[in-house]
Amino acid sequence: MHQITQFTGLCVFTLLLVPAVSAQSWELIWGDEFDYYGLPDSTRWNYDVGGHGWGNQELQYYTEAREKNARADSNVLIIETHRESGFGRPYTSARLVSKGKGDWTFGRIEVRAKLPEGRGTWPAIWMLPTSSNYGNGGWPDTGEIDIMEHVGFNQNRVHATVHTNRYNHLTGSGRGAAITVQNASQDFHVYAAEWSPTKIEFSVNDRVYFRYYNDNGGWSTWPFDRPFHLLMNIAIGGTWGGQQGVDNSIFPQQLAIDYVRVYRYTGLPSVSITAPERLQAGGQLIVRADATDPDGNLEHVSLMQADGVLATLSAPPYEWAITNVQPGCYMLRSSAIDDGGWISESDTVALKVGDGVCGQAPYLIAPHAIPGQIEAEYFDLGGQGIAYSDLTPTNDNGDIRADEGVDVGYTTDGQGYDVGGITRREWLEYTVDVKQSGEYTLETRVATAGAGTSAAFAIEFDSVQVTDPIVYQSVSIGVKWDTVRRSGIHLAEGLQKMRIRMQSTGFRMNWLRFVLDSPTSSEEVSKPGQSVLYENYPNPFNASTQLPYGVGMPGHVTLDVFNALGQHIATLVDQYHAPGHYNIELSSSGLSSGIYLSRLVTPSGTSTRPLLLVRP
Repeated sequence: MHQITQFTGLCVFTLLLVPAVSAQSWELIWGDEFDYYGLPDSTRWNYDVGGHGWGNQELQYYTEAREKNARADSNVLIIETHRESGFGRPYTSARLVSKGKGDWTFGRIEVRAKLPEGRGTWPAIWMLPTSSNYGNGGWPDTGEIDIMEHVGFNQNRVHATVHTNRYNHLTGSGRGAAITVQNASQDFHVYAAEWSPTKIEFSVNDRVYFRYYNDNGGWSTWPFDRPFHLLMNIAIGGTWGGQQGVDNSIFPQQLAIDYVRVYRYTGLPSVSITAPERLQAGGQLIVRADATDPDGNLEHVSLMQADGVLATLSAPPYEWAITNVQPGCYMLRSSAIDDGGWISESDTVALKVGDGVCGQAPYLIAPHAIPGQIEAEYFDLGGQGIAYSDLTPTNDNGDIRADEGVDVGYTTDGQGYDVGGITRREWLEYTVDVKQSGEYTLETRVATAGAGTSAAFAIEFDSVQVTDPIVYQSVSIGVKWDTVRRSGIHLAEGLQKMRIRMQSTGFRMNWLRFVLDSPTSSEEVSKPGQSVLYENYPNPFNASTQLPYGVGMPGHVTLDVFNALGQHIATLVDQYHAPGHYNIELSSSGLSSGIYLSRLVTPSGTSTRPLLLVRP
């Protein structure tokens, strides 16, 4: 989320005399009226120079500071292409670039232009990032915004397009639209893009014909939160412009530009946040935001702890209560978005809960509730060796929690954030509150690098492992998200620390969800120093069943299964155990339908339970 703070470039005082698109919402900050003679103003424009095809097999050579190819005549800018030799290519043209002299993040970019015509011409008014390290650090990962493209073999048809890592013409997945513009080469028309943090709208003469939205899929779909600059040019031939050849009888041809104007949006909402500076642990926190919008059309307000969303509210009062707040140090802020997609953020306020020691604490102030879903990126505060162990010191994805070592980034399918770059022996820890003792199913959304790769991890509660390694083996080509399930996990009620121990390398984790299958009654909960054999799940069972059990005292433990005649069937456990909760699976292989008996023997006593096997 961003405020508009990244506009740079030269603003000439006389430009301020030109009225903005809407005086109440937009302020002119950069432009060129071309009311002078000669070469384009060097304080505003650079040149791209060369004839290497520009990645599209184009036929022209772009010249530098040559009036024959680019000049102002006190009224318009003329970019002119000629059929001529002398530069190693059959045609000359110009490509003007505002990079370093006009660079913007968000705003309205408006160009009034008259287009060339004729088979083989390919004029464009477009934008590229000035500085971006997304993905490969180049096209298409860093993005491209095409405000206007036109090919001469399809006269009066104008195109707007965006290119990103996920959506680009090389993969046939480009995003764009086209509109018919009558007399595109005889009359001037206004080509514009209105670019906010949530969408880009493309228009001709203020008629919007294409909208591209920020789908919160990260840089792969929205690299458009960095400074971009403007380019204007005529290409000849190439993979698109030359699809039907080049008509050499048409030259010279001109792209005439009446003006270029860039506006900053001034109708931003205002938002502030109110919260206490100190609070007792275990109490209730009330966070409130005050937000207004100049035109009165707020879309919603979000309350946040650092990068984590506490609540999103669509109507006042913008207030949220959090119970059972945990000791720690938190950073609270709020953001407001209006119906045009423009976002403002409040200042950040600090909150200390408890004794003010900034140790391990739940990321969202209160513990994660179980049953419930836990987003993988919301691991505890506290840092390396306390809330997580990561074998690299930096967040290599850097989308949120950029100052920590865990690699948090956007999922490859646009479903929020994930923890990636996972390496065996790493771990993450979460403060959780189990609301009900019982048997749970754990669902975990993971992705691997492709066929033959795997995800493996185990879960601990308060340093006791409650699952055997959970393994997902991919059979898909490329990255594919899937949900792994493990049933029969016994959890005791109360506030605990859940740790995920990574046991394979190279997978990603999106979220974990605990589903309560079978609550444990108060009579079944083991007391300190006692051991208990909990009800198996499922019961009755068919292929297999999970046998959860608790050990109250350290020592040697056995868990055996007998048939209804008292004959010994299997020994499932025969080893030393520390106090804690455990779980083991009984397979029905080789067994017939009927009643069986499980028996747990520990230093603190013996516990038995019946099992019912039902074959289909």
